[in-house]
Amino acid sequence: MHKIYISILLIFLAFSCDKKRNYPTDLKPTYSNFENDREQRNLFGKVKQVEWYKTVYQNDKKDGKRILNLKEKFTKFGSLKENSNYDNSGELIQNDVYEYDENDFLQKMVSTNKRAQISYVMSVYHDTMNKTSTRKVVVNDSLNQEITIFYNDKDFVIKQIAIEQNDTTIAKHEYEFNDVDKLVLERQIDIESNKPIVTNEYSYDKNGNLNHYSYKTEWTELITETVWENQRISKQTEYTITADLKKHLDQITEFDRLYNQTNTKIYENSELNRELKYEYEFDEKGNWTKREVSMKEHFANSNEFTPIYSETREIKYWE
Repeated sequence: MHKIYISILLIFLAFSCDKKRNYPTDLKPTYSNFENDREQRNLFGKVKQVEWYKTVYQNDKKDGKRILNLKEKFTKFGSLKENSNYDNSGELIQNDVYEYDENDFLQKMVSTNKRAQISYVMSVYHDTMNKTSTRKVVVNDSLNQEITIFYNDKDFVIKQIAIEQNDTTIAKHEYEFNDVDKLVLERQIDIESNKPIVTNEYSYDKNGNLNHYSYKTEWTELITETVWENQRISKQTEYTITADLKKHLDQITEFDRLYNQTNTKIYENSELNRELKYEYEFDEKGNWTKREVSMKEHFANSNEFTPIYSETREIKYWE
């Protein structure tokens, strides 16, 4: 009889979990080498459009106005088609429109910021035979910048030539790989001075998962350390090294199975300042449609989380 009760309880719990999260249980996020913009945004399924709303709570009753913050449209292949950003009152700040060729390569991006009175047009020219791409940037009808990027046979960038206001900057890229052909070092070097502009370093765990990443310039180093559980990212810790050469703890973020933030600890001078907690509702594709955010103010010796805002996403799919 005892075993029967346990079985019934397990079935009930499973049913309850499925009811709360009715998306496929085998979903897995893509953490790198994204195939398209949808994947890069951690969206599942053939998303056509996302409208992102935010409600900042004015009191304990969670009163507040629901305001549109962001709208994104995607092609059937998952490339970003249009991006619109809005201010805290819901007024449009900037609109970006993207155009692609028949191979889904970016050809043109037109950006308009009416508030700043800036019109930005980037045209992209691909030369697959010579493995180059050229980007010409026009700001308010004047040619502002031209960048030519050269690739090797593995599609890694090996050189960039940037021309801006008659000044030419040339940078080369160098790479190092480990014995299983994983990238461990990347340097962007200024040709004229032969000094590194940016250095990226990567290290991996025994399963080949990236667990340490460093982005270094002449003045600053940003470090991200990643913890994996069952081949999924469960936690990331971020540090900064600046002129004092000390490693400062900035942030610790925990994630659910689908790489959504569940808890974020924010530090000031390596001391815990505040903490954010996230709770979600999901659609049947596995994308979150509502996120409740609460904050604990450690700097004020707070002992509890206070709801501060909620975000909702209205998602449309191609099919």
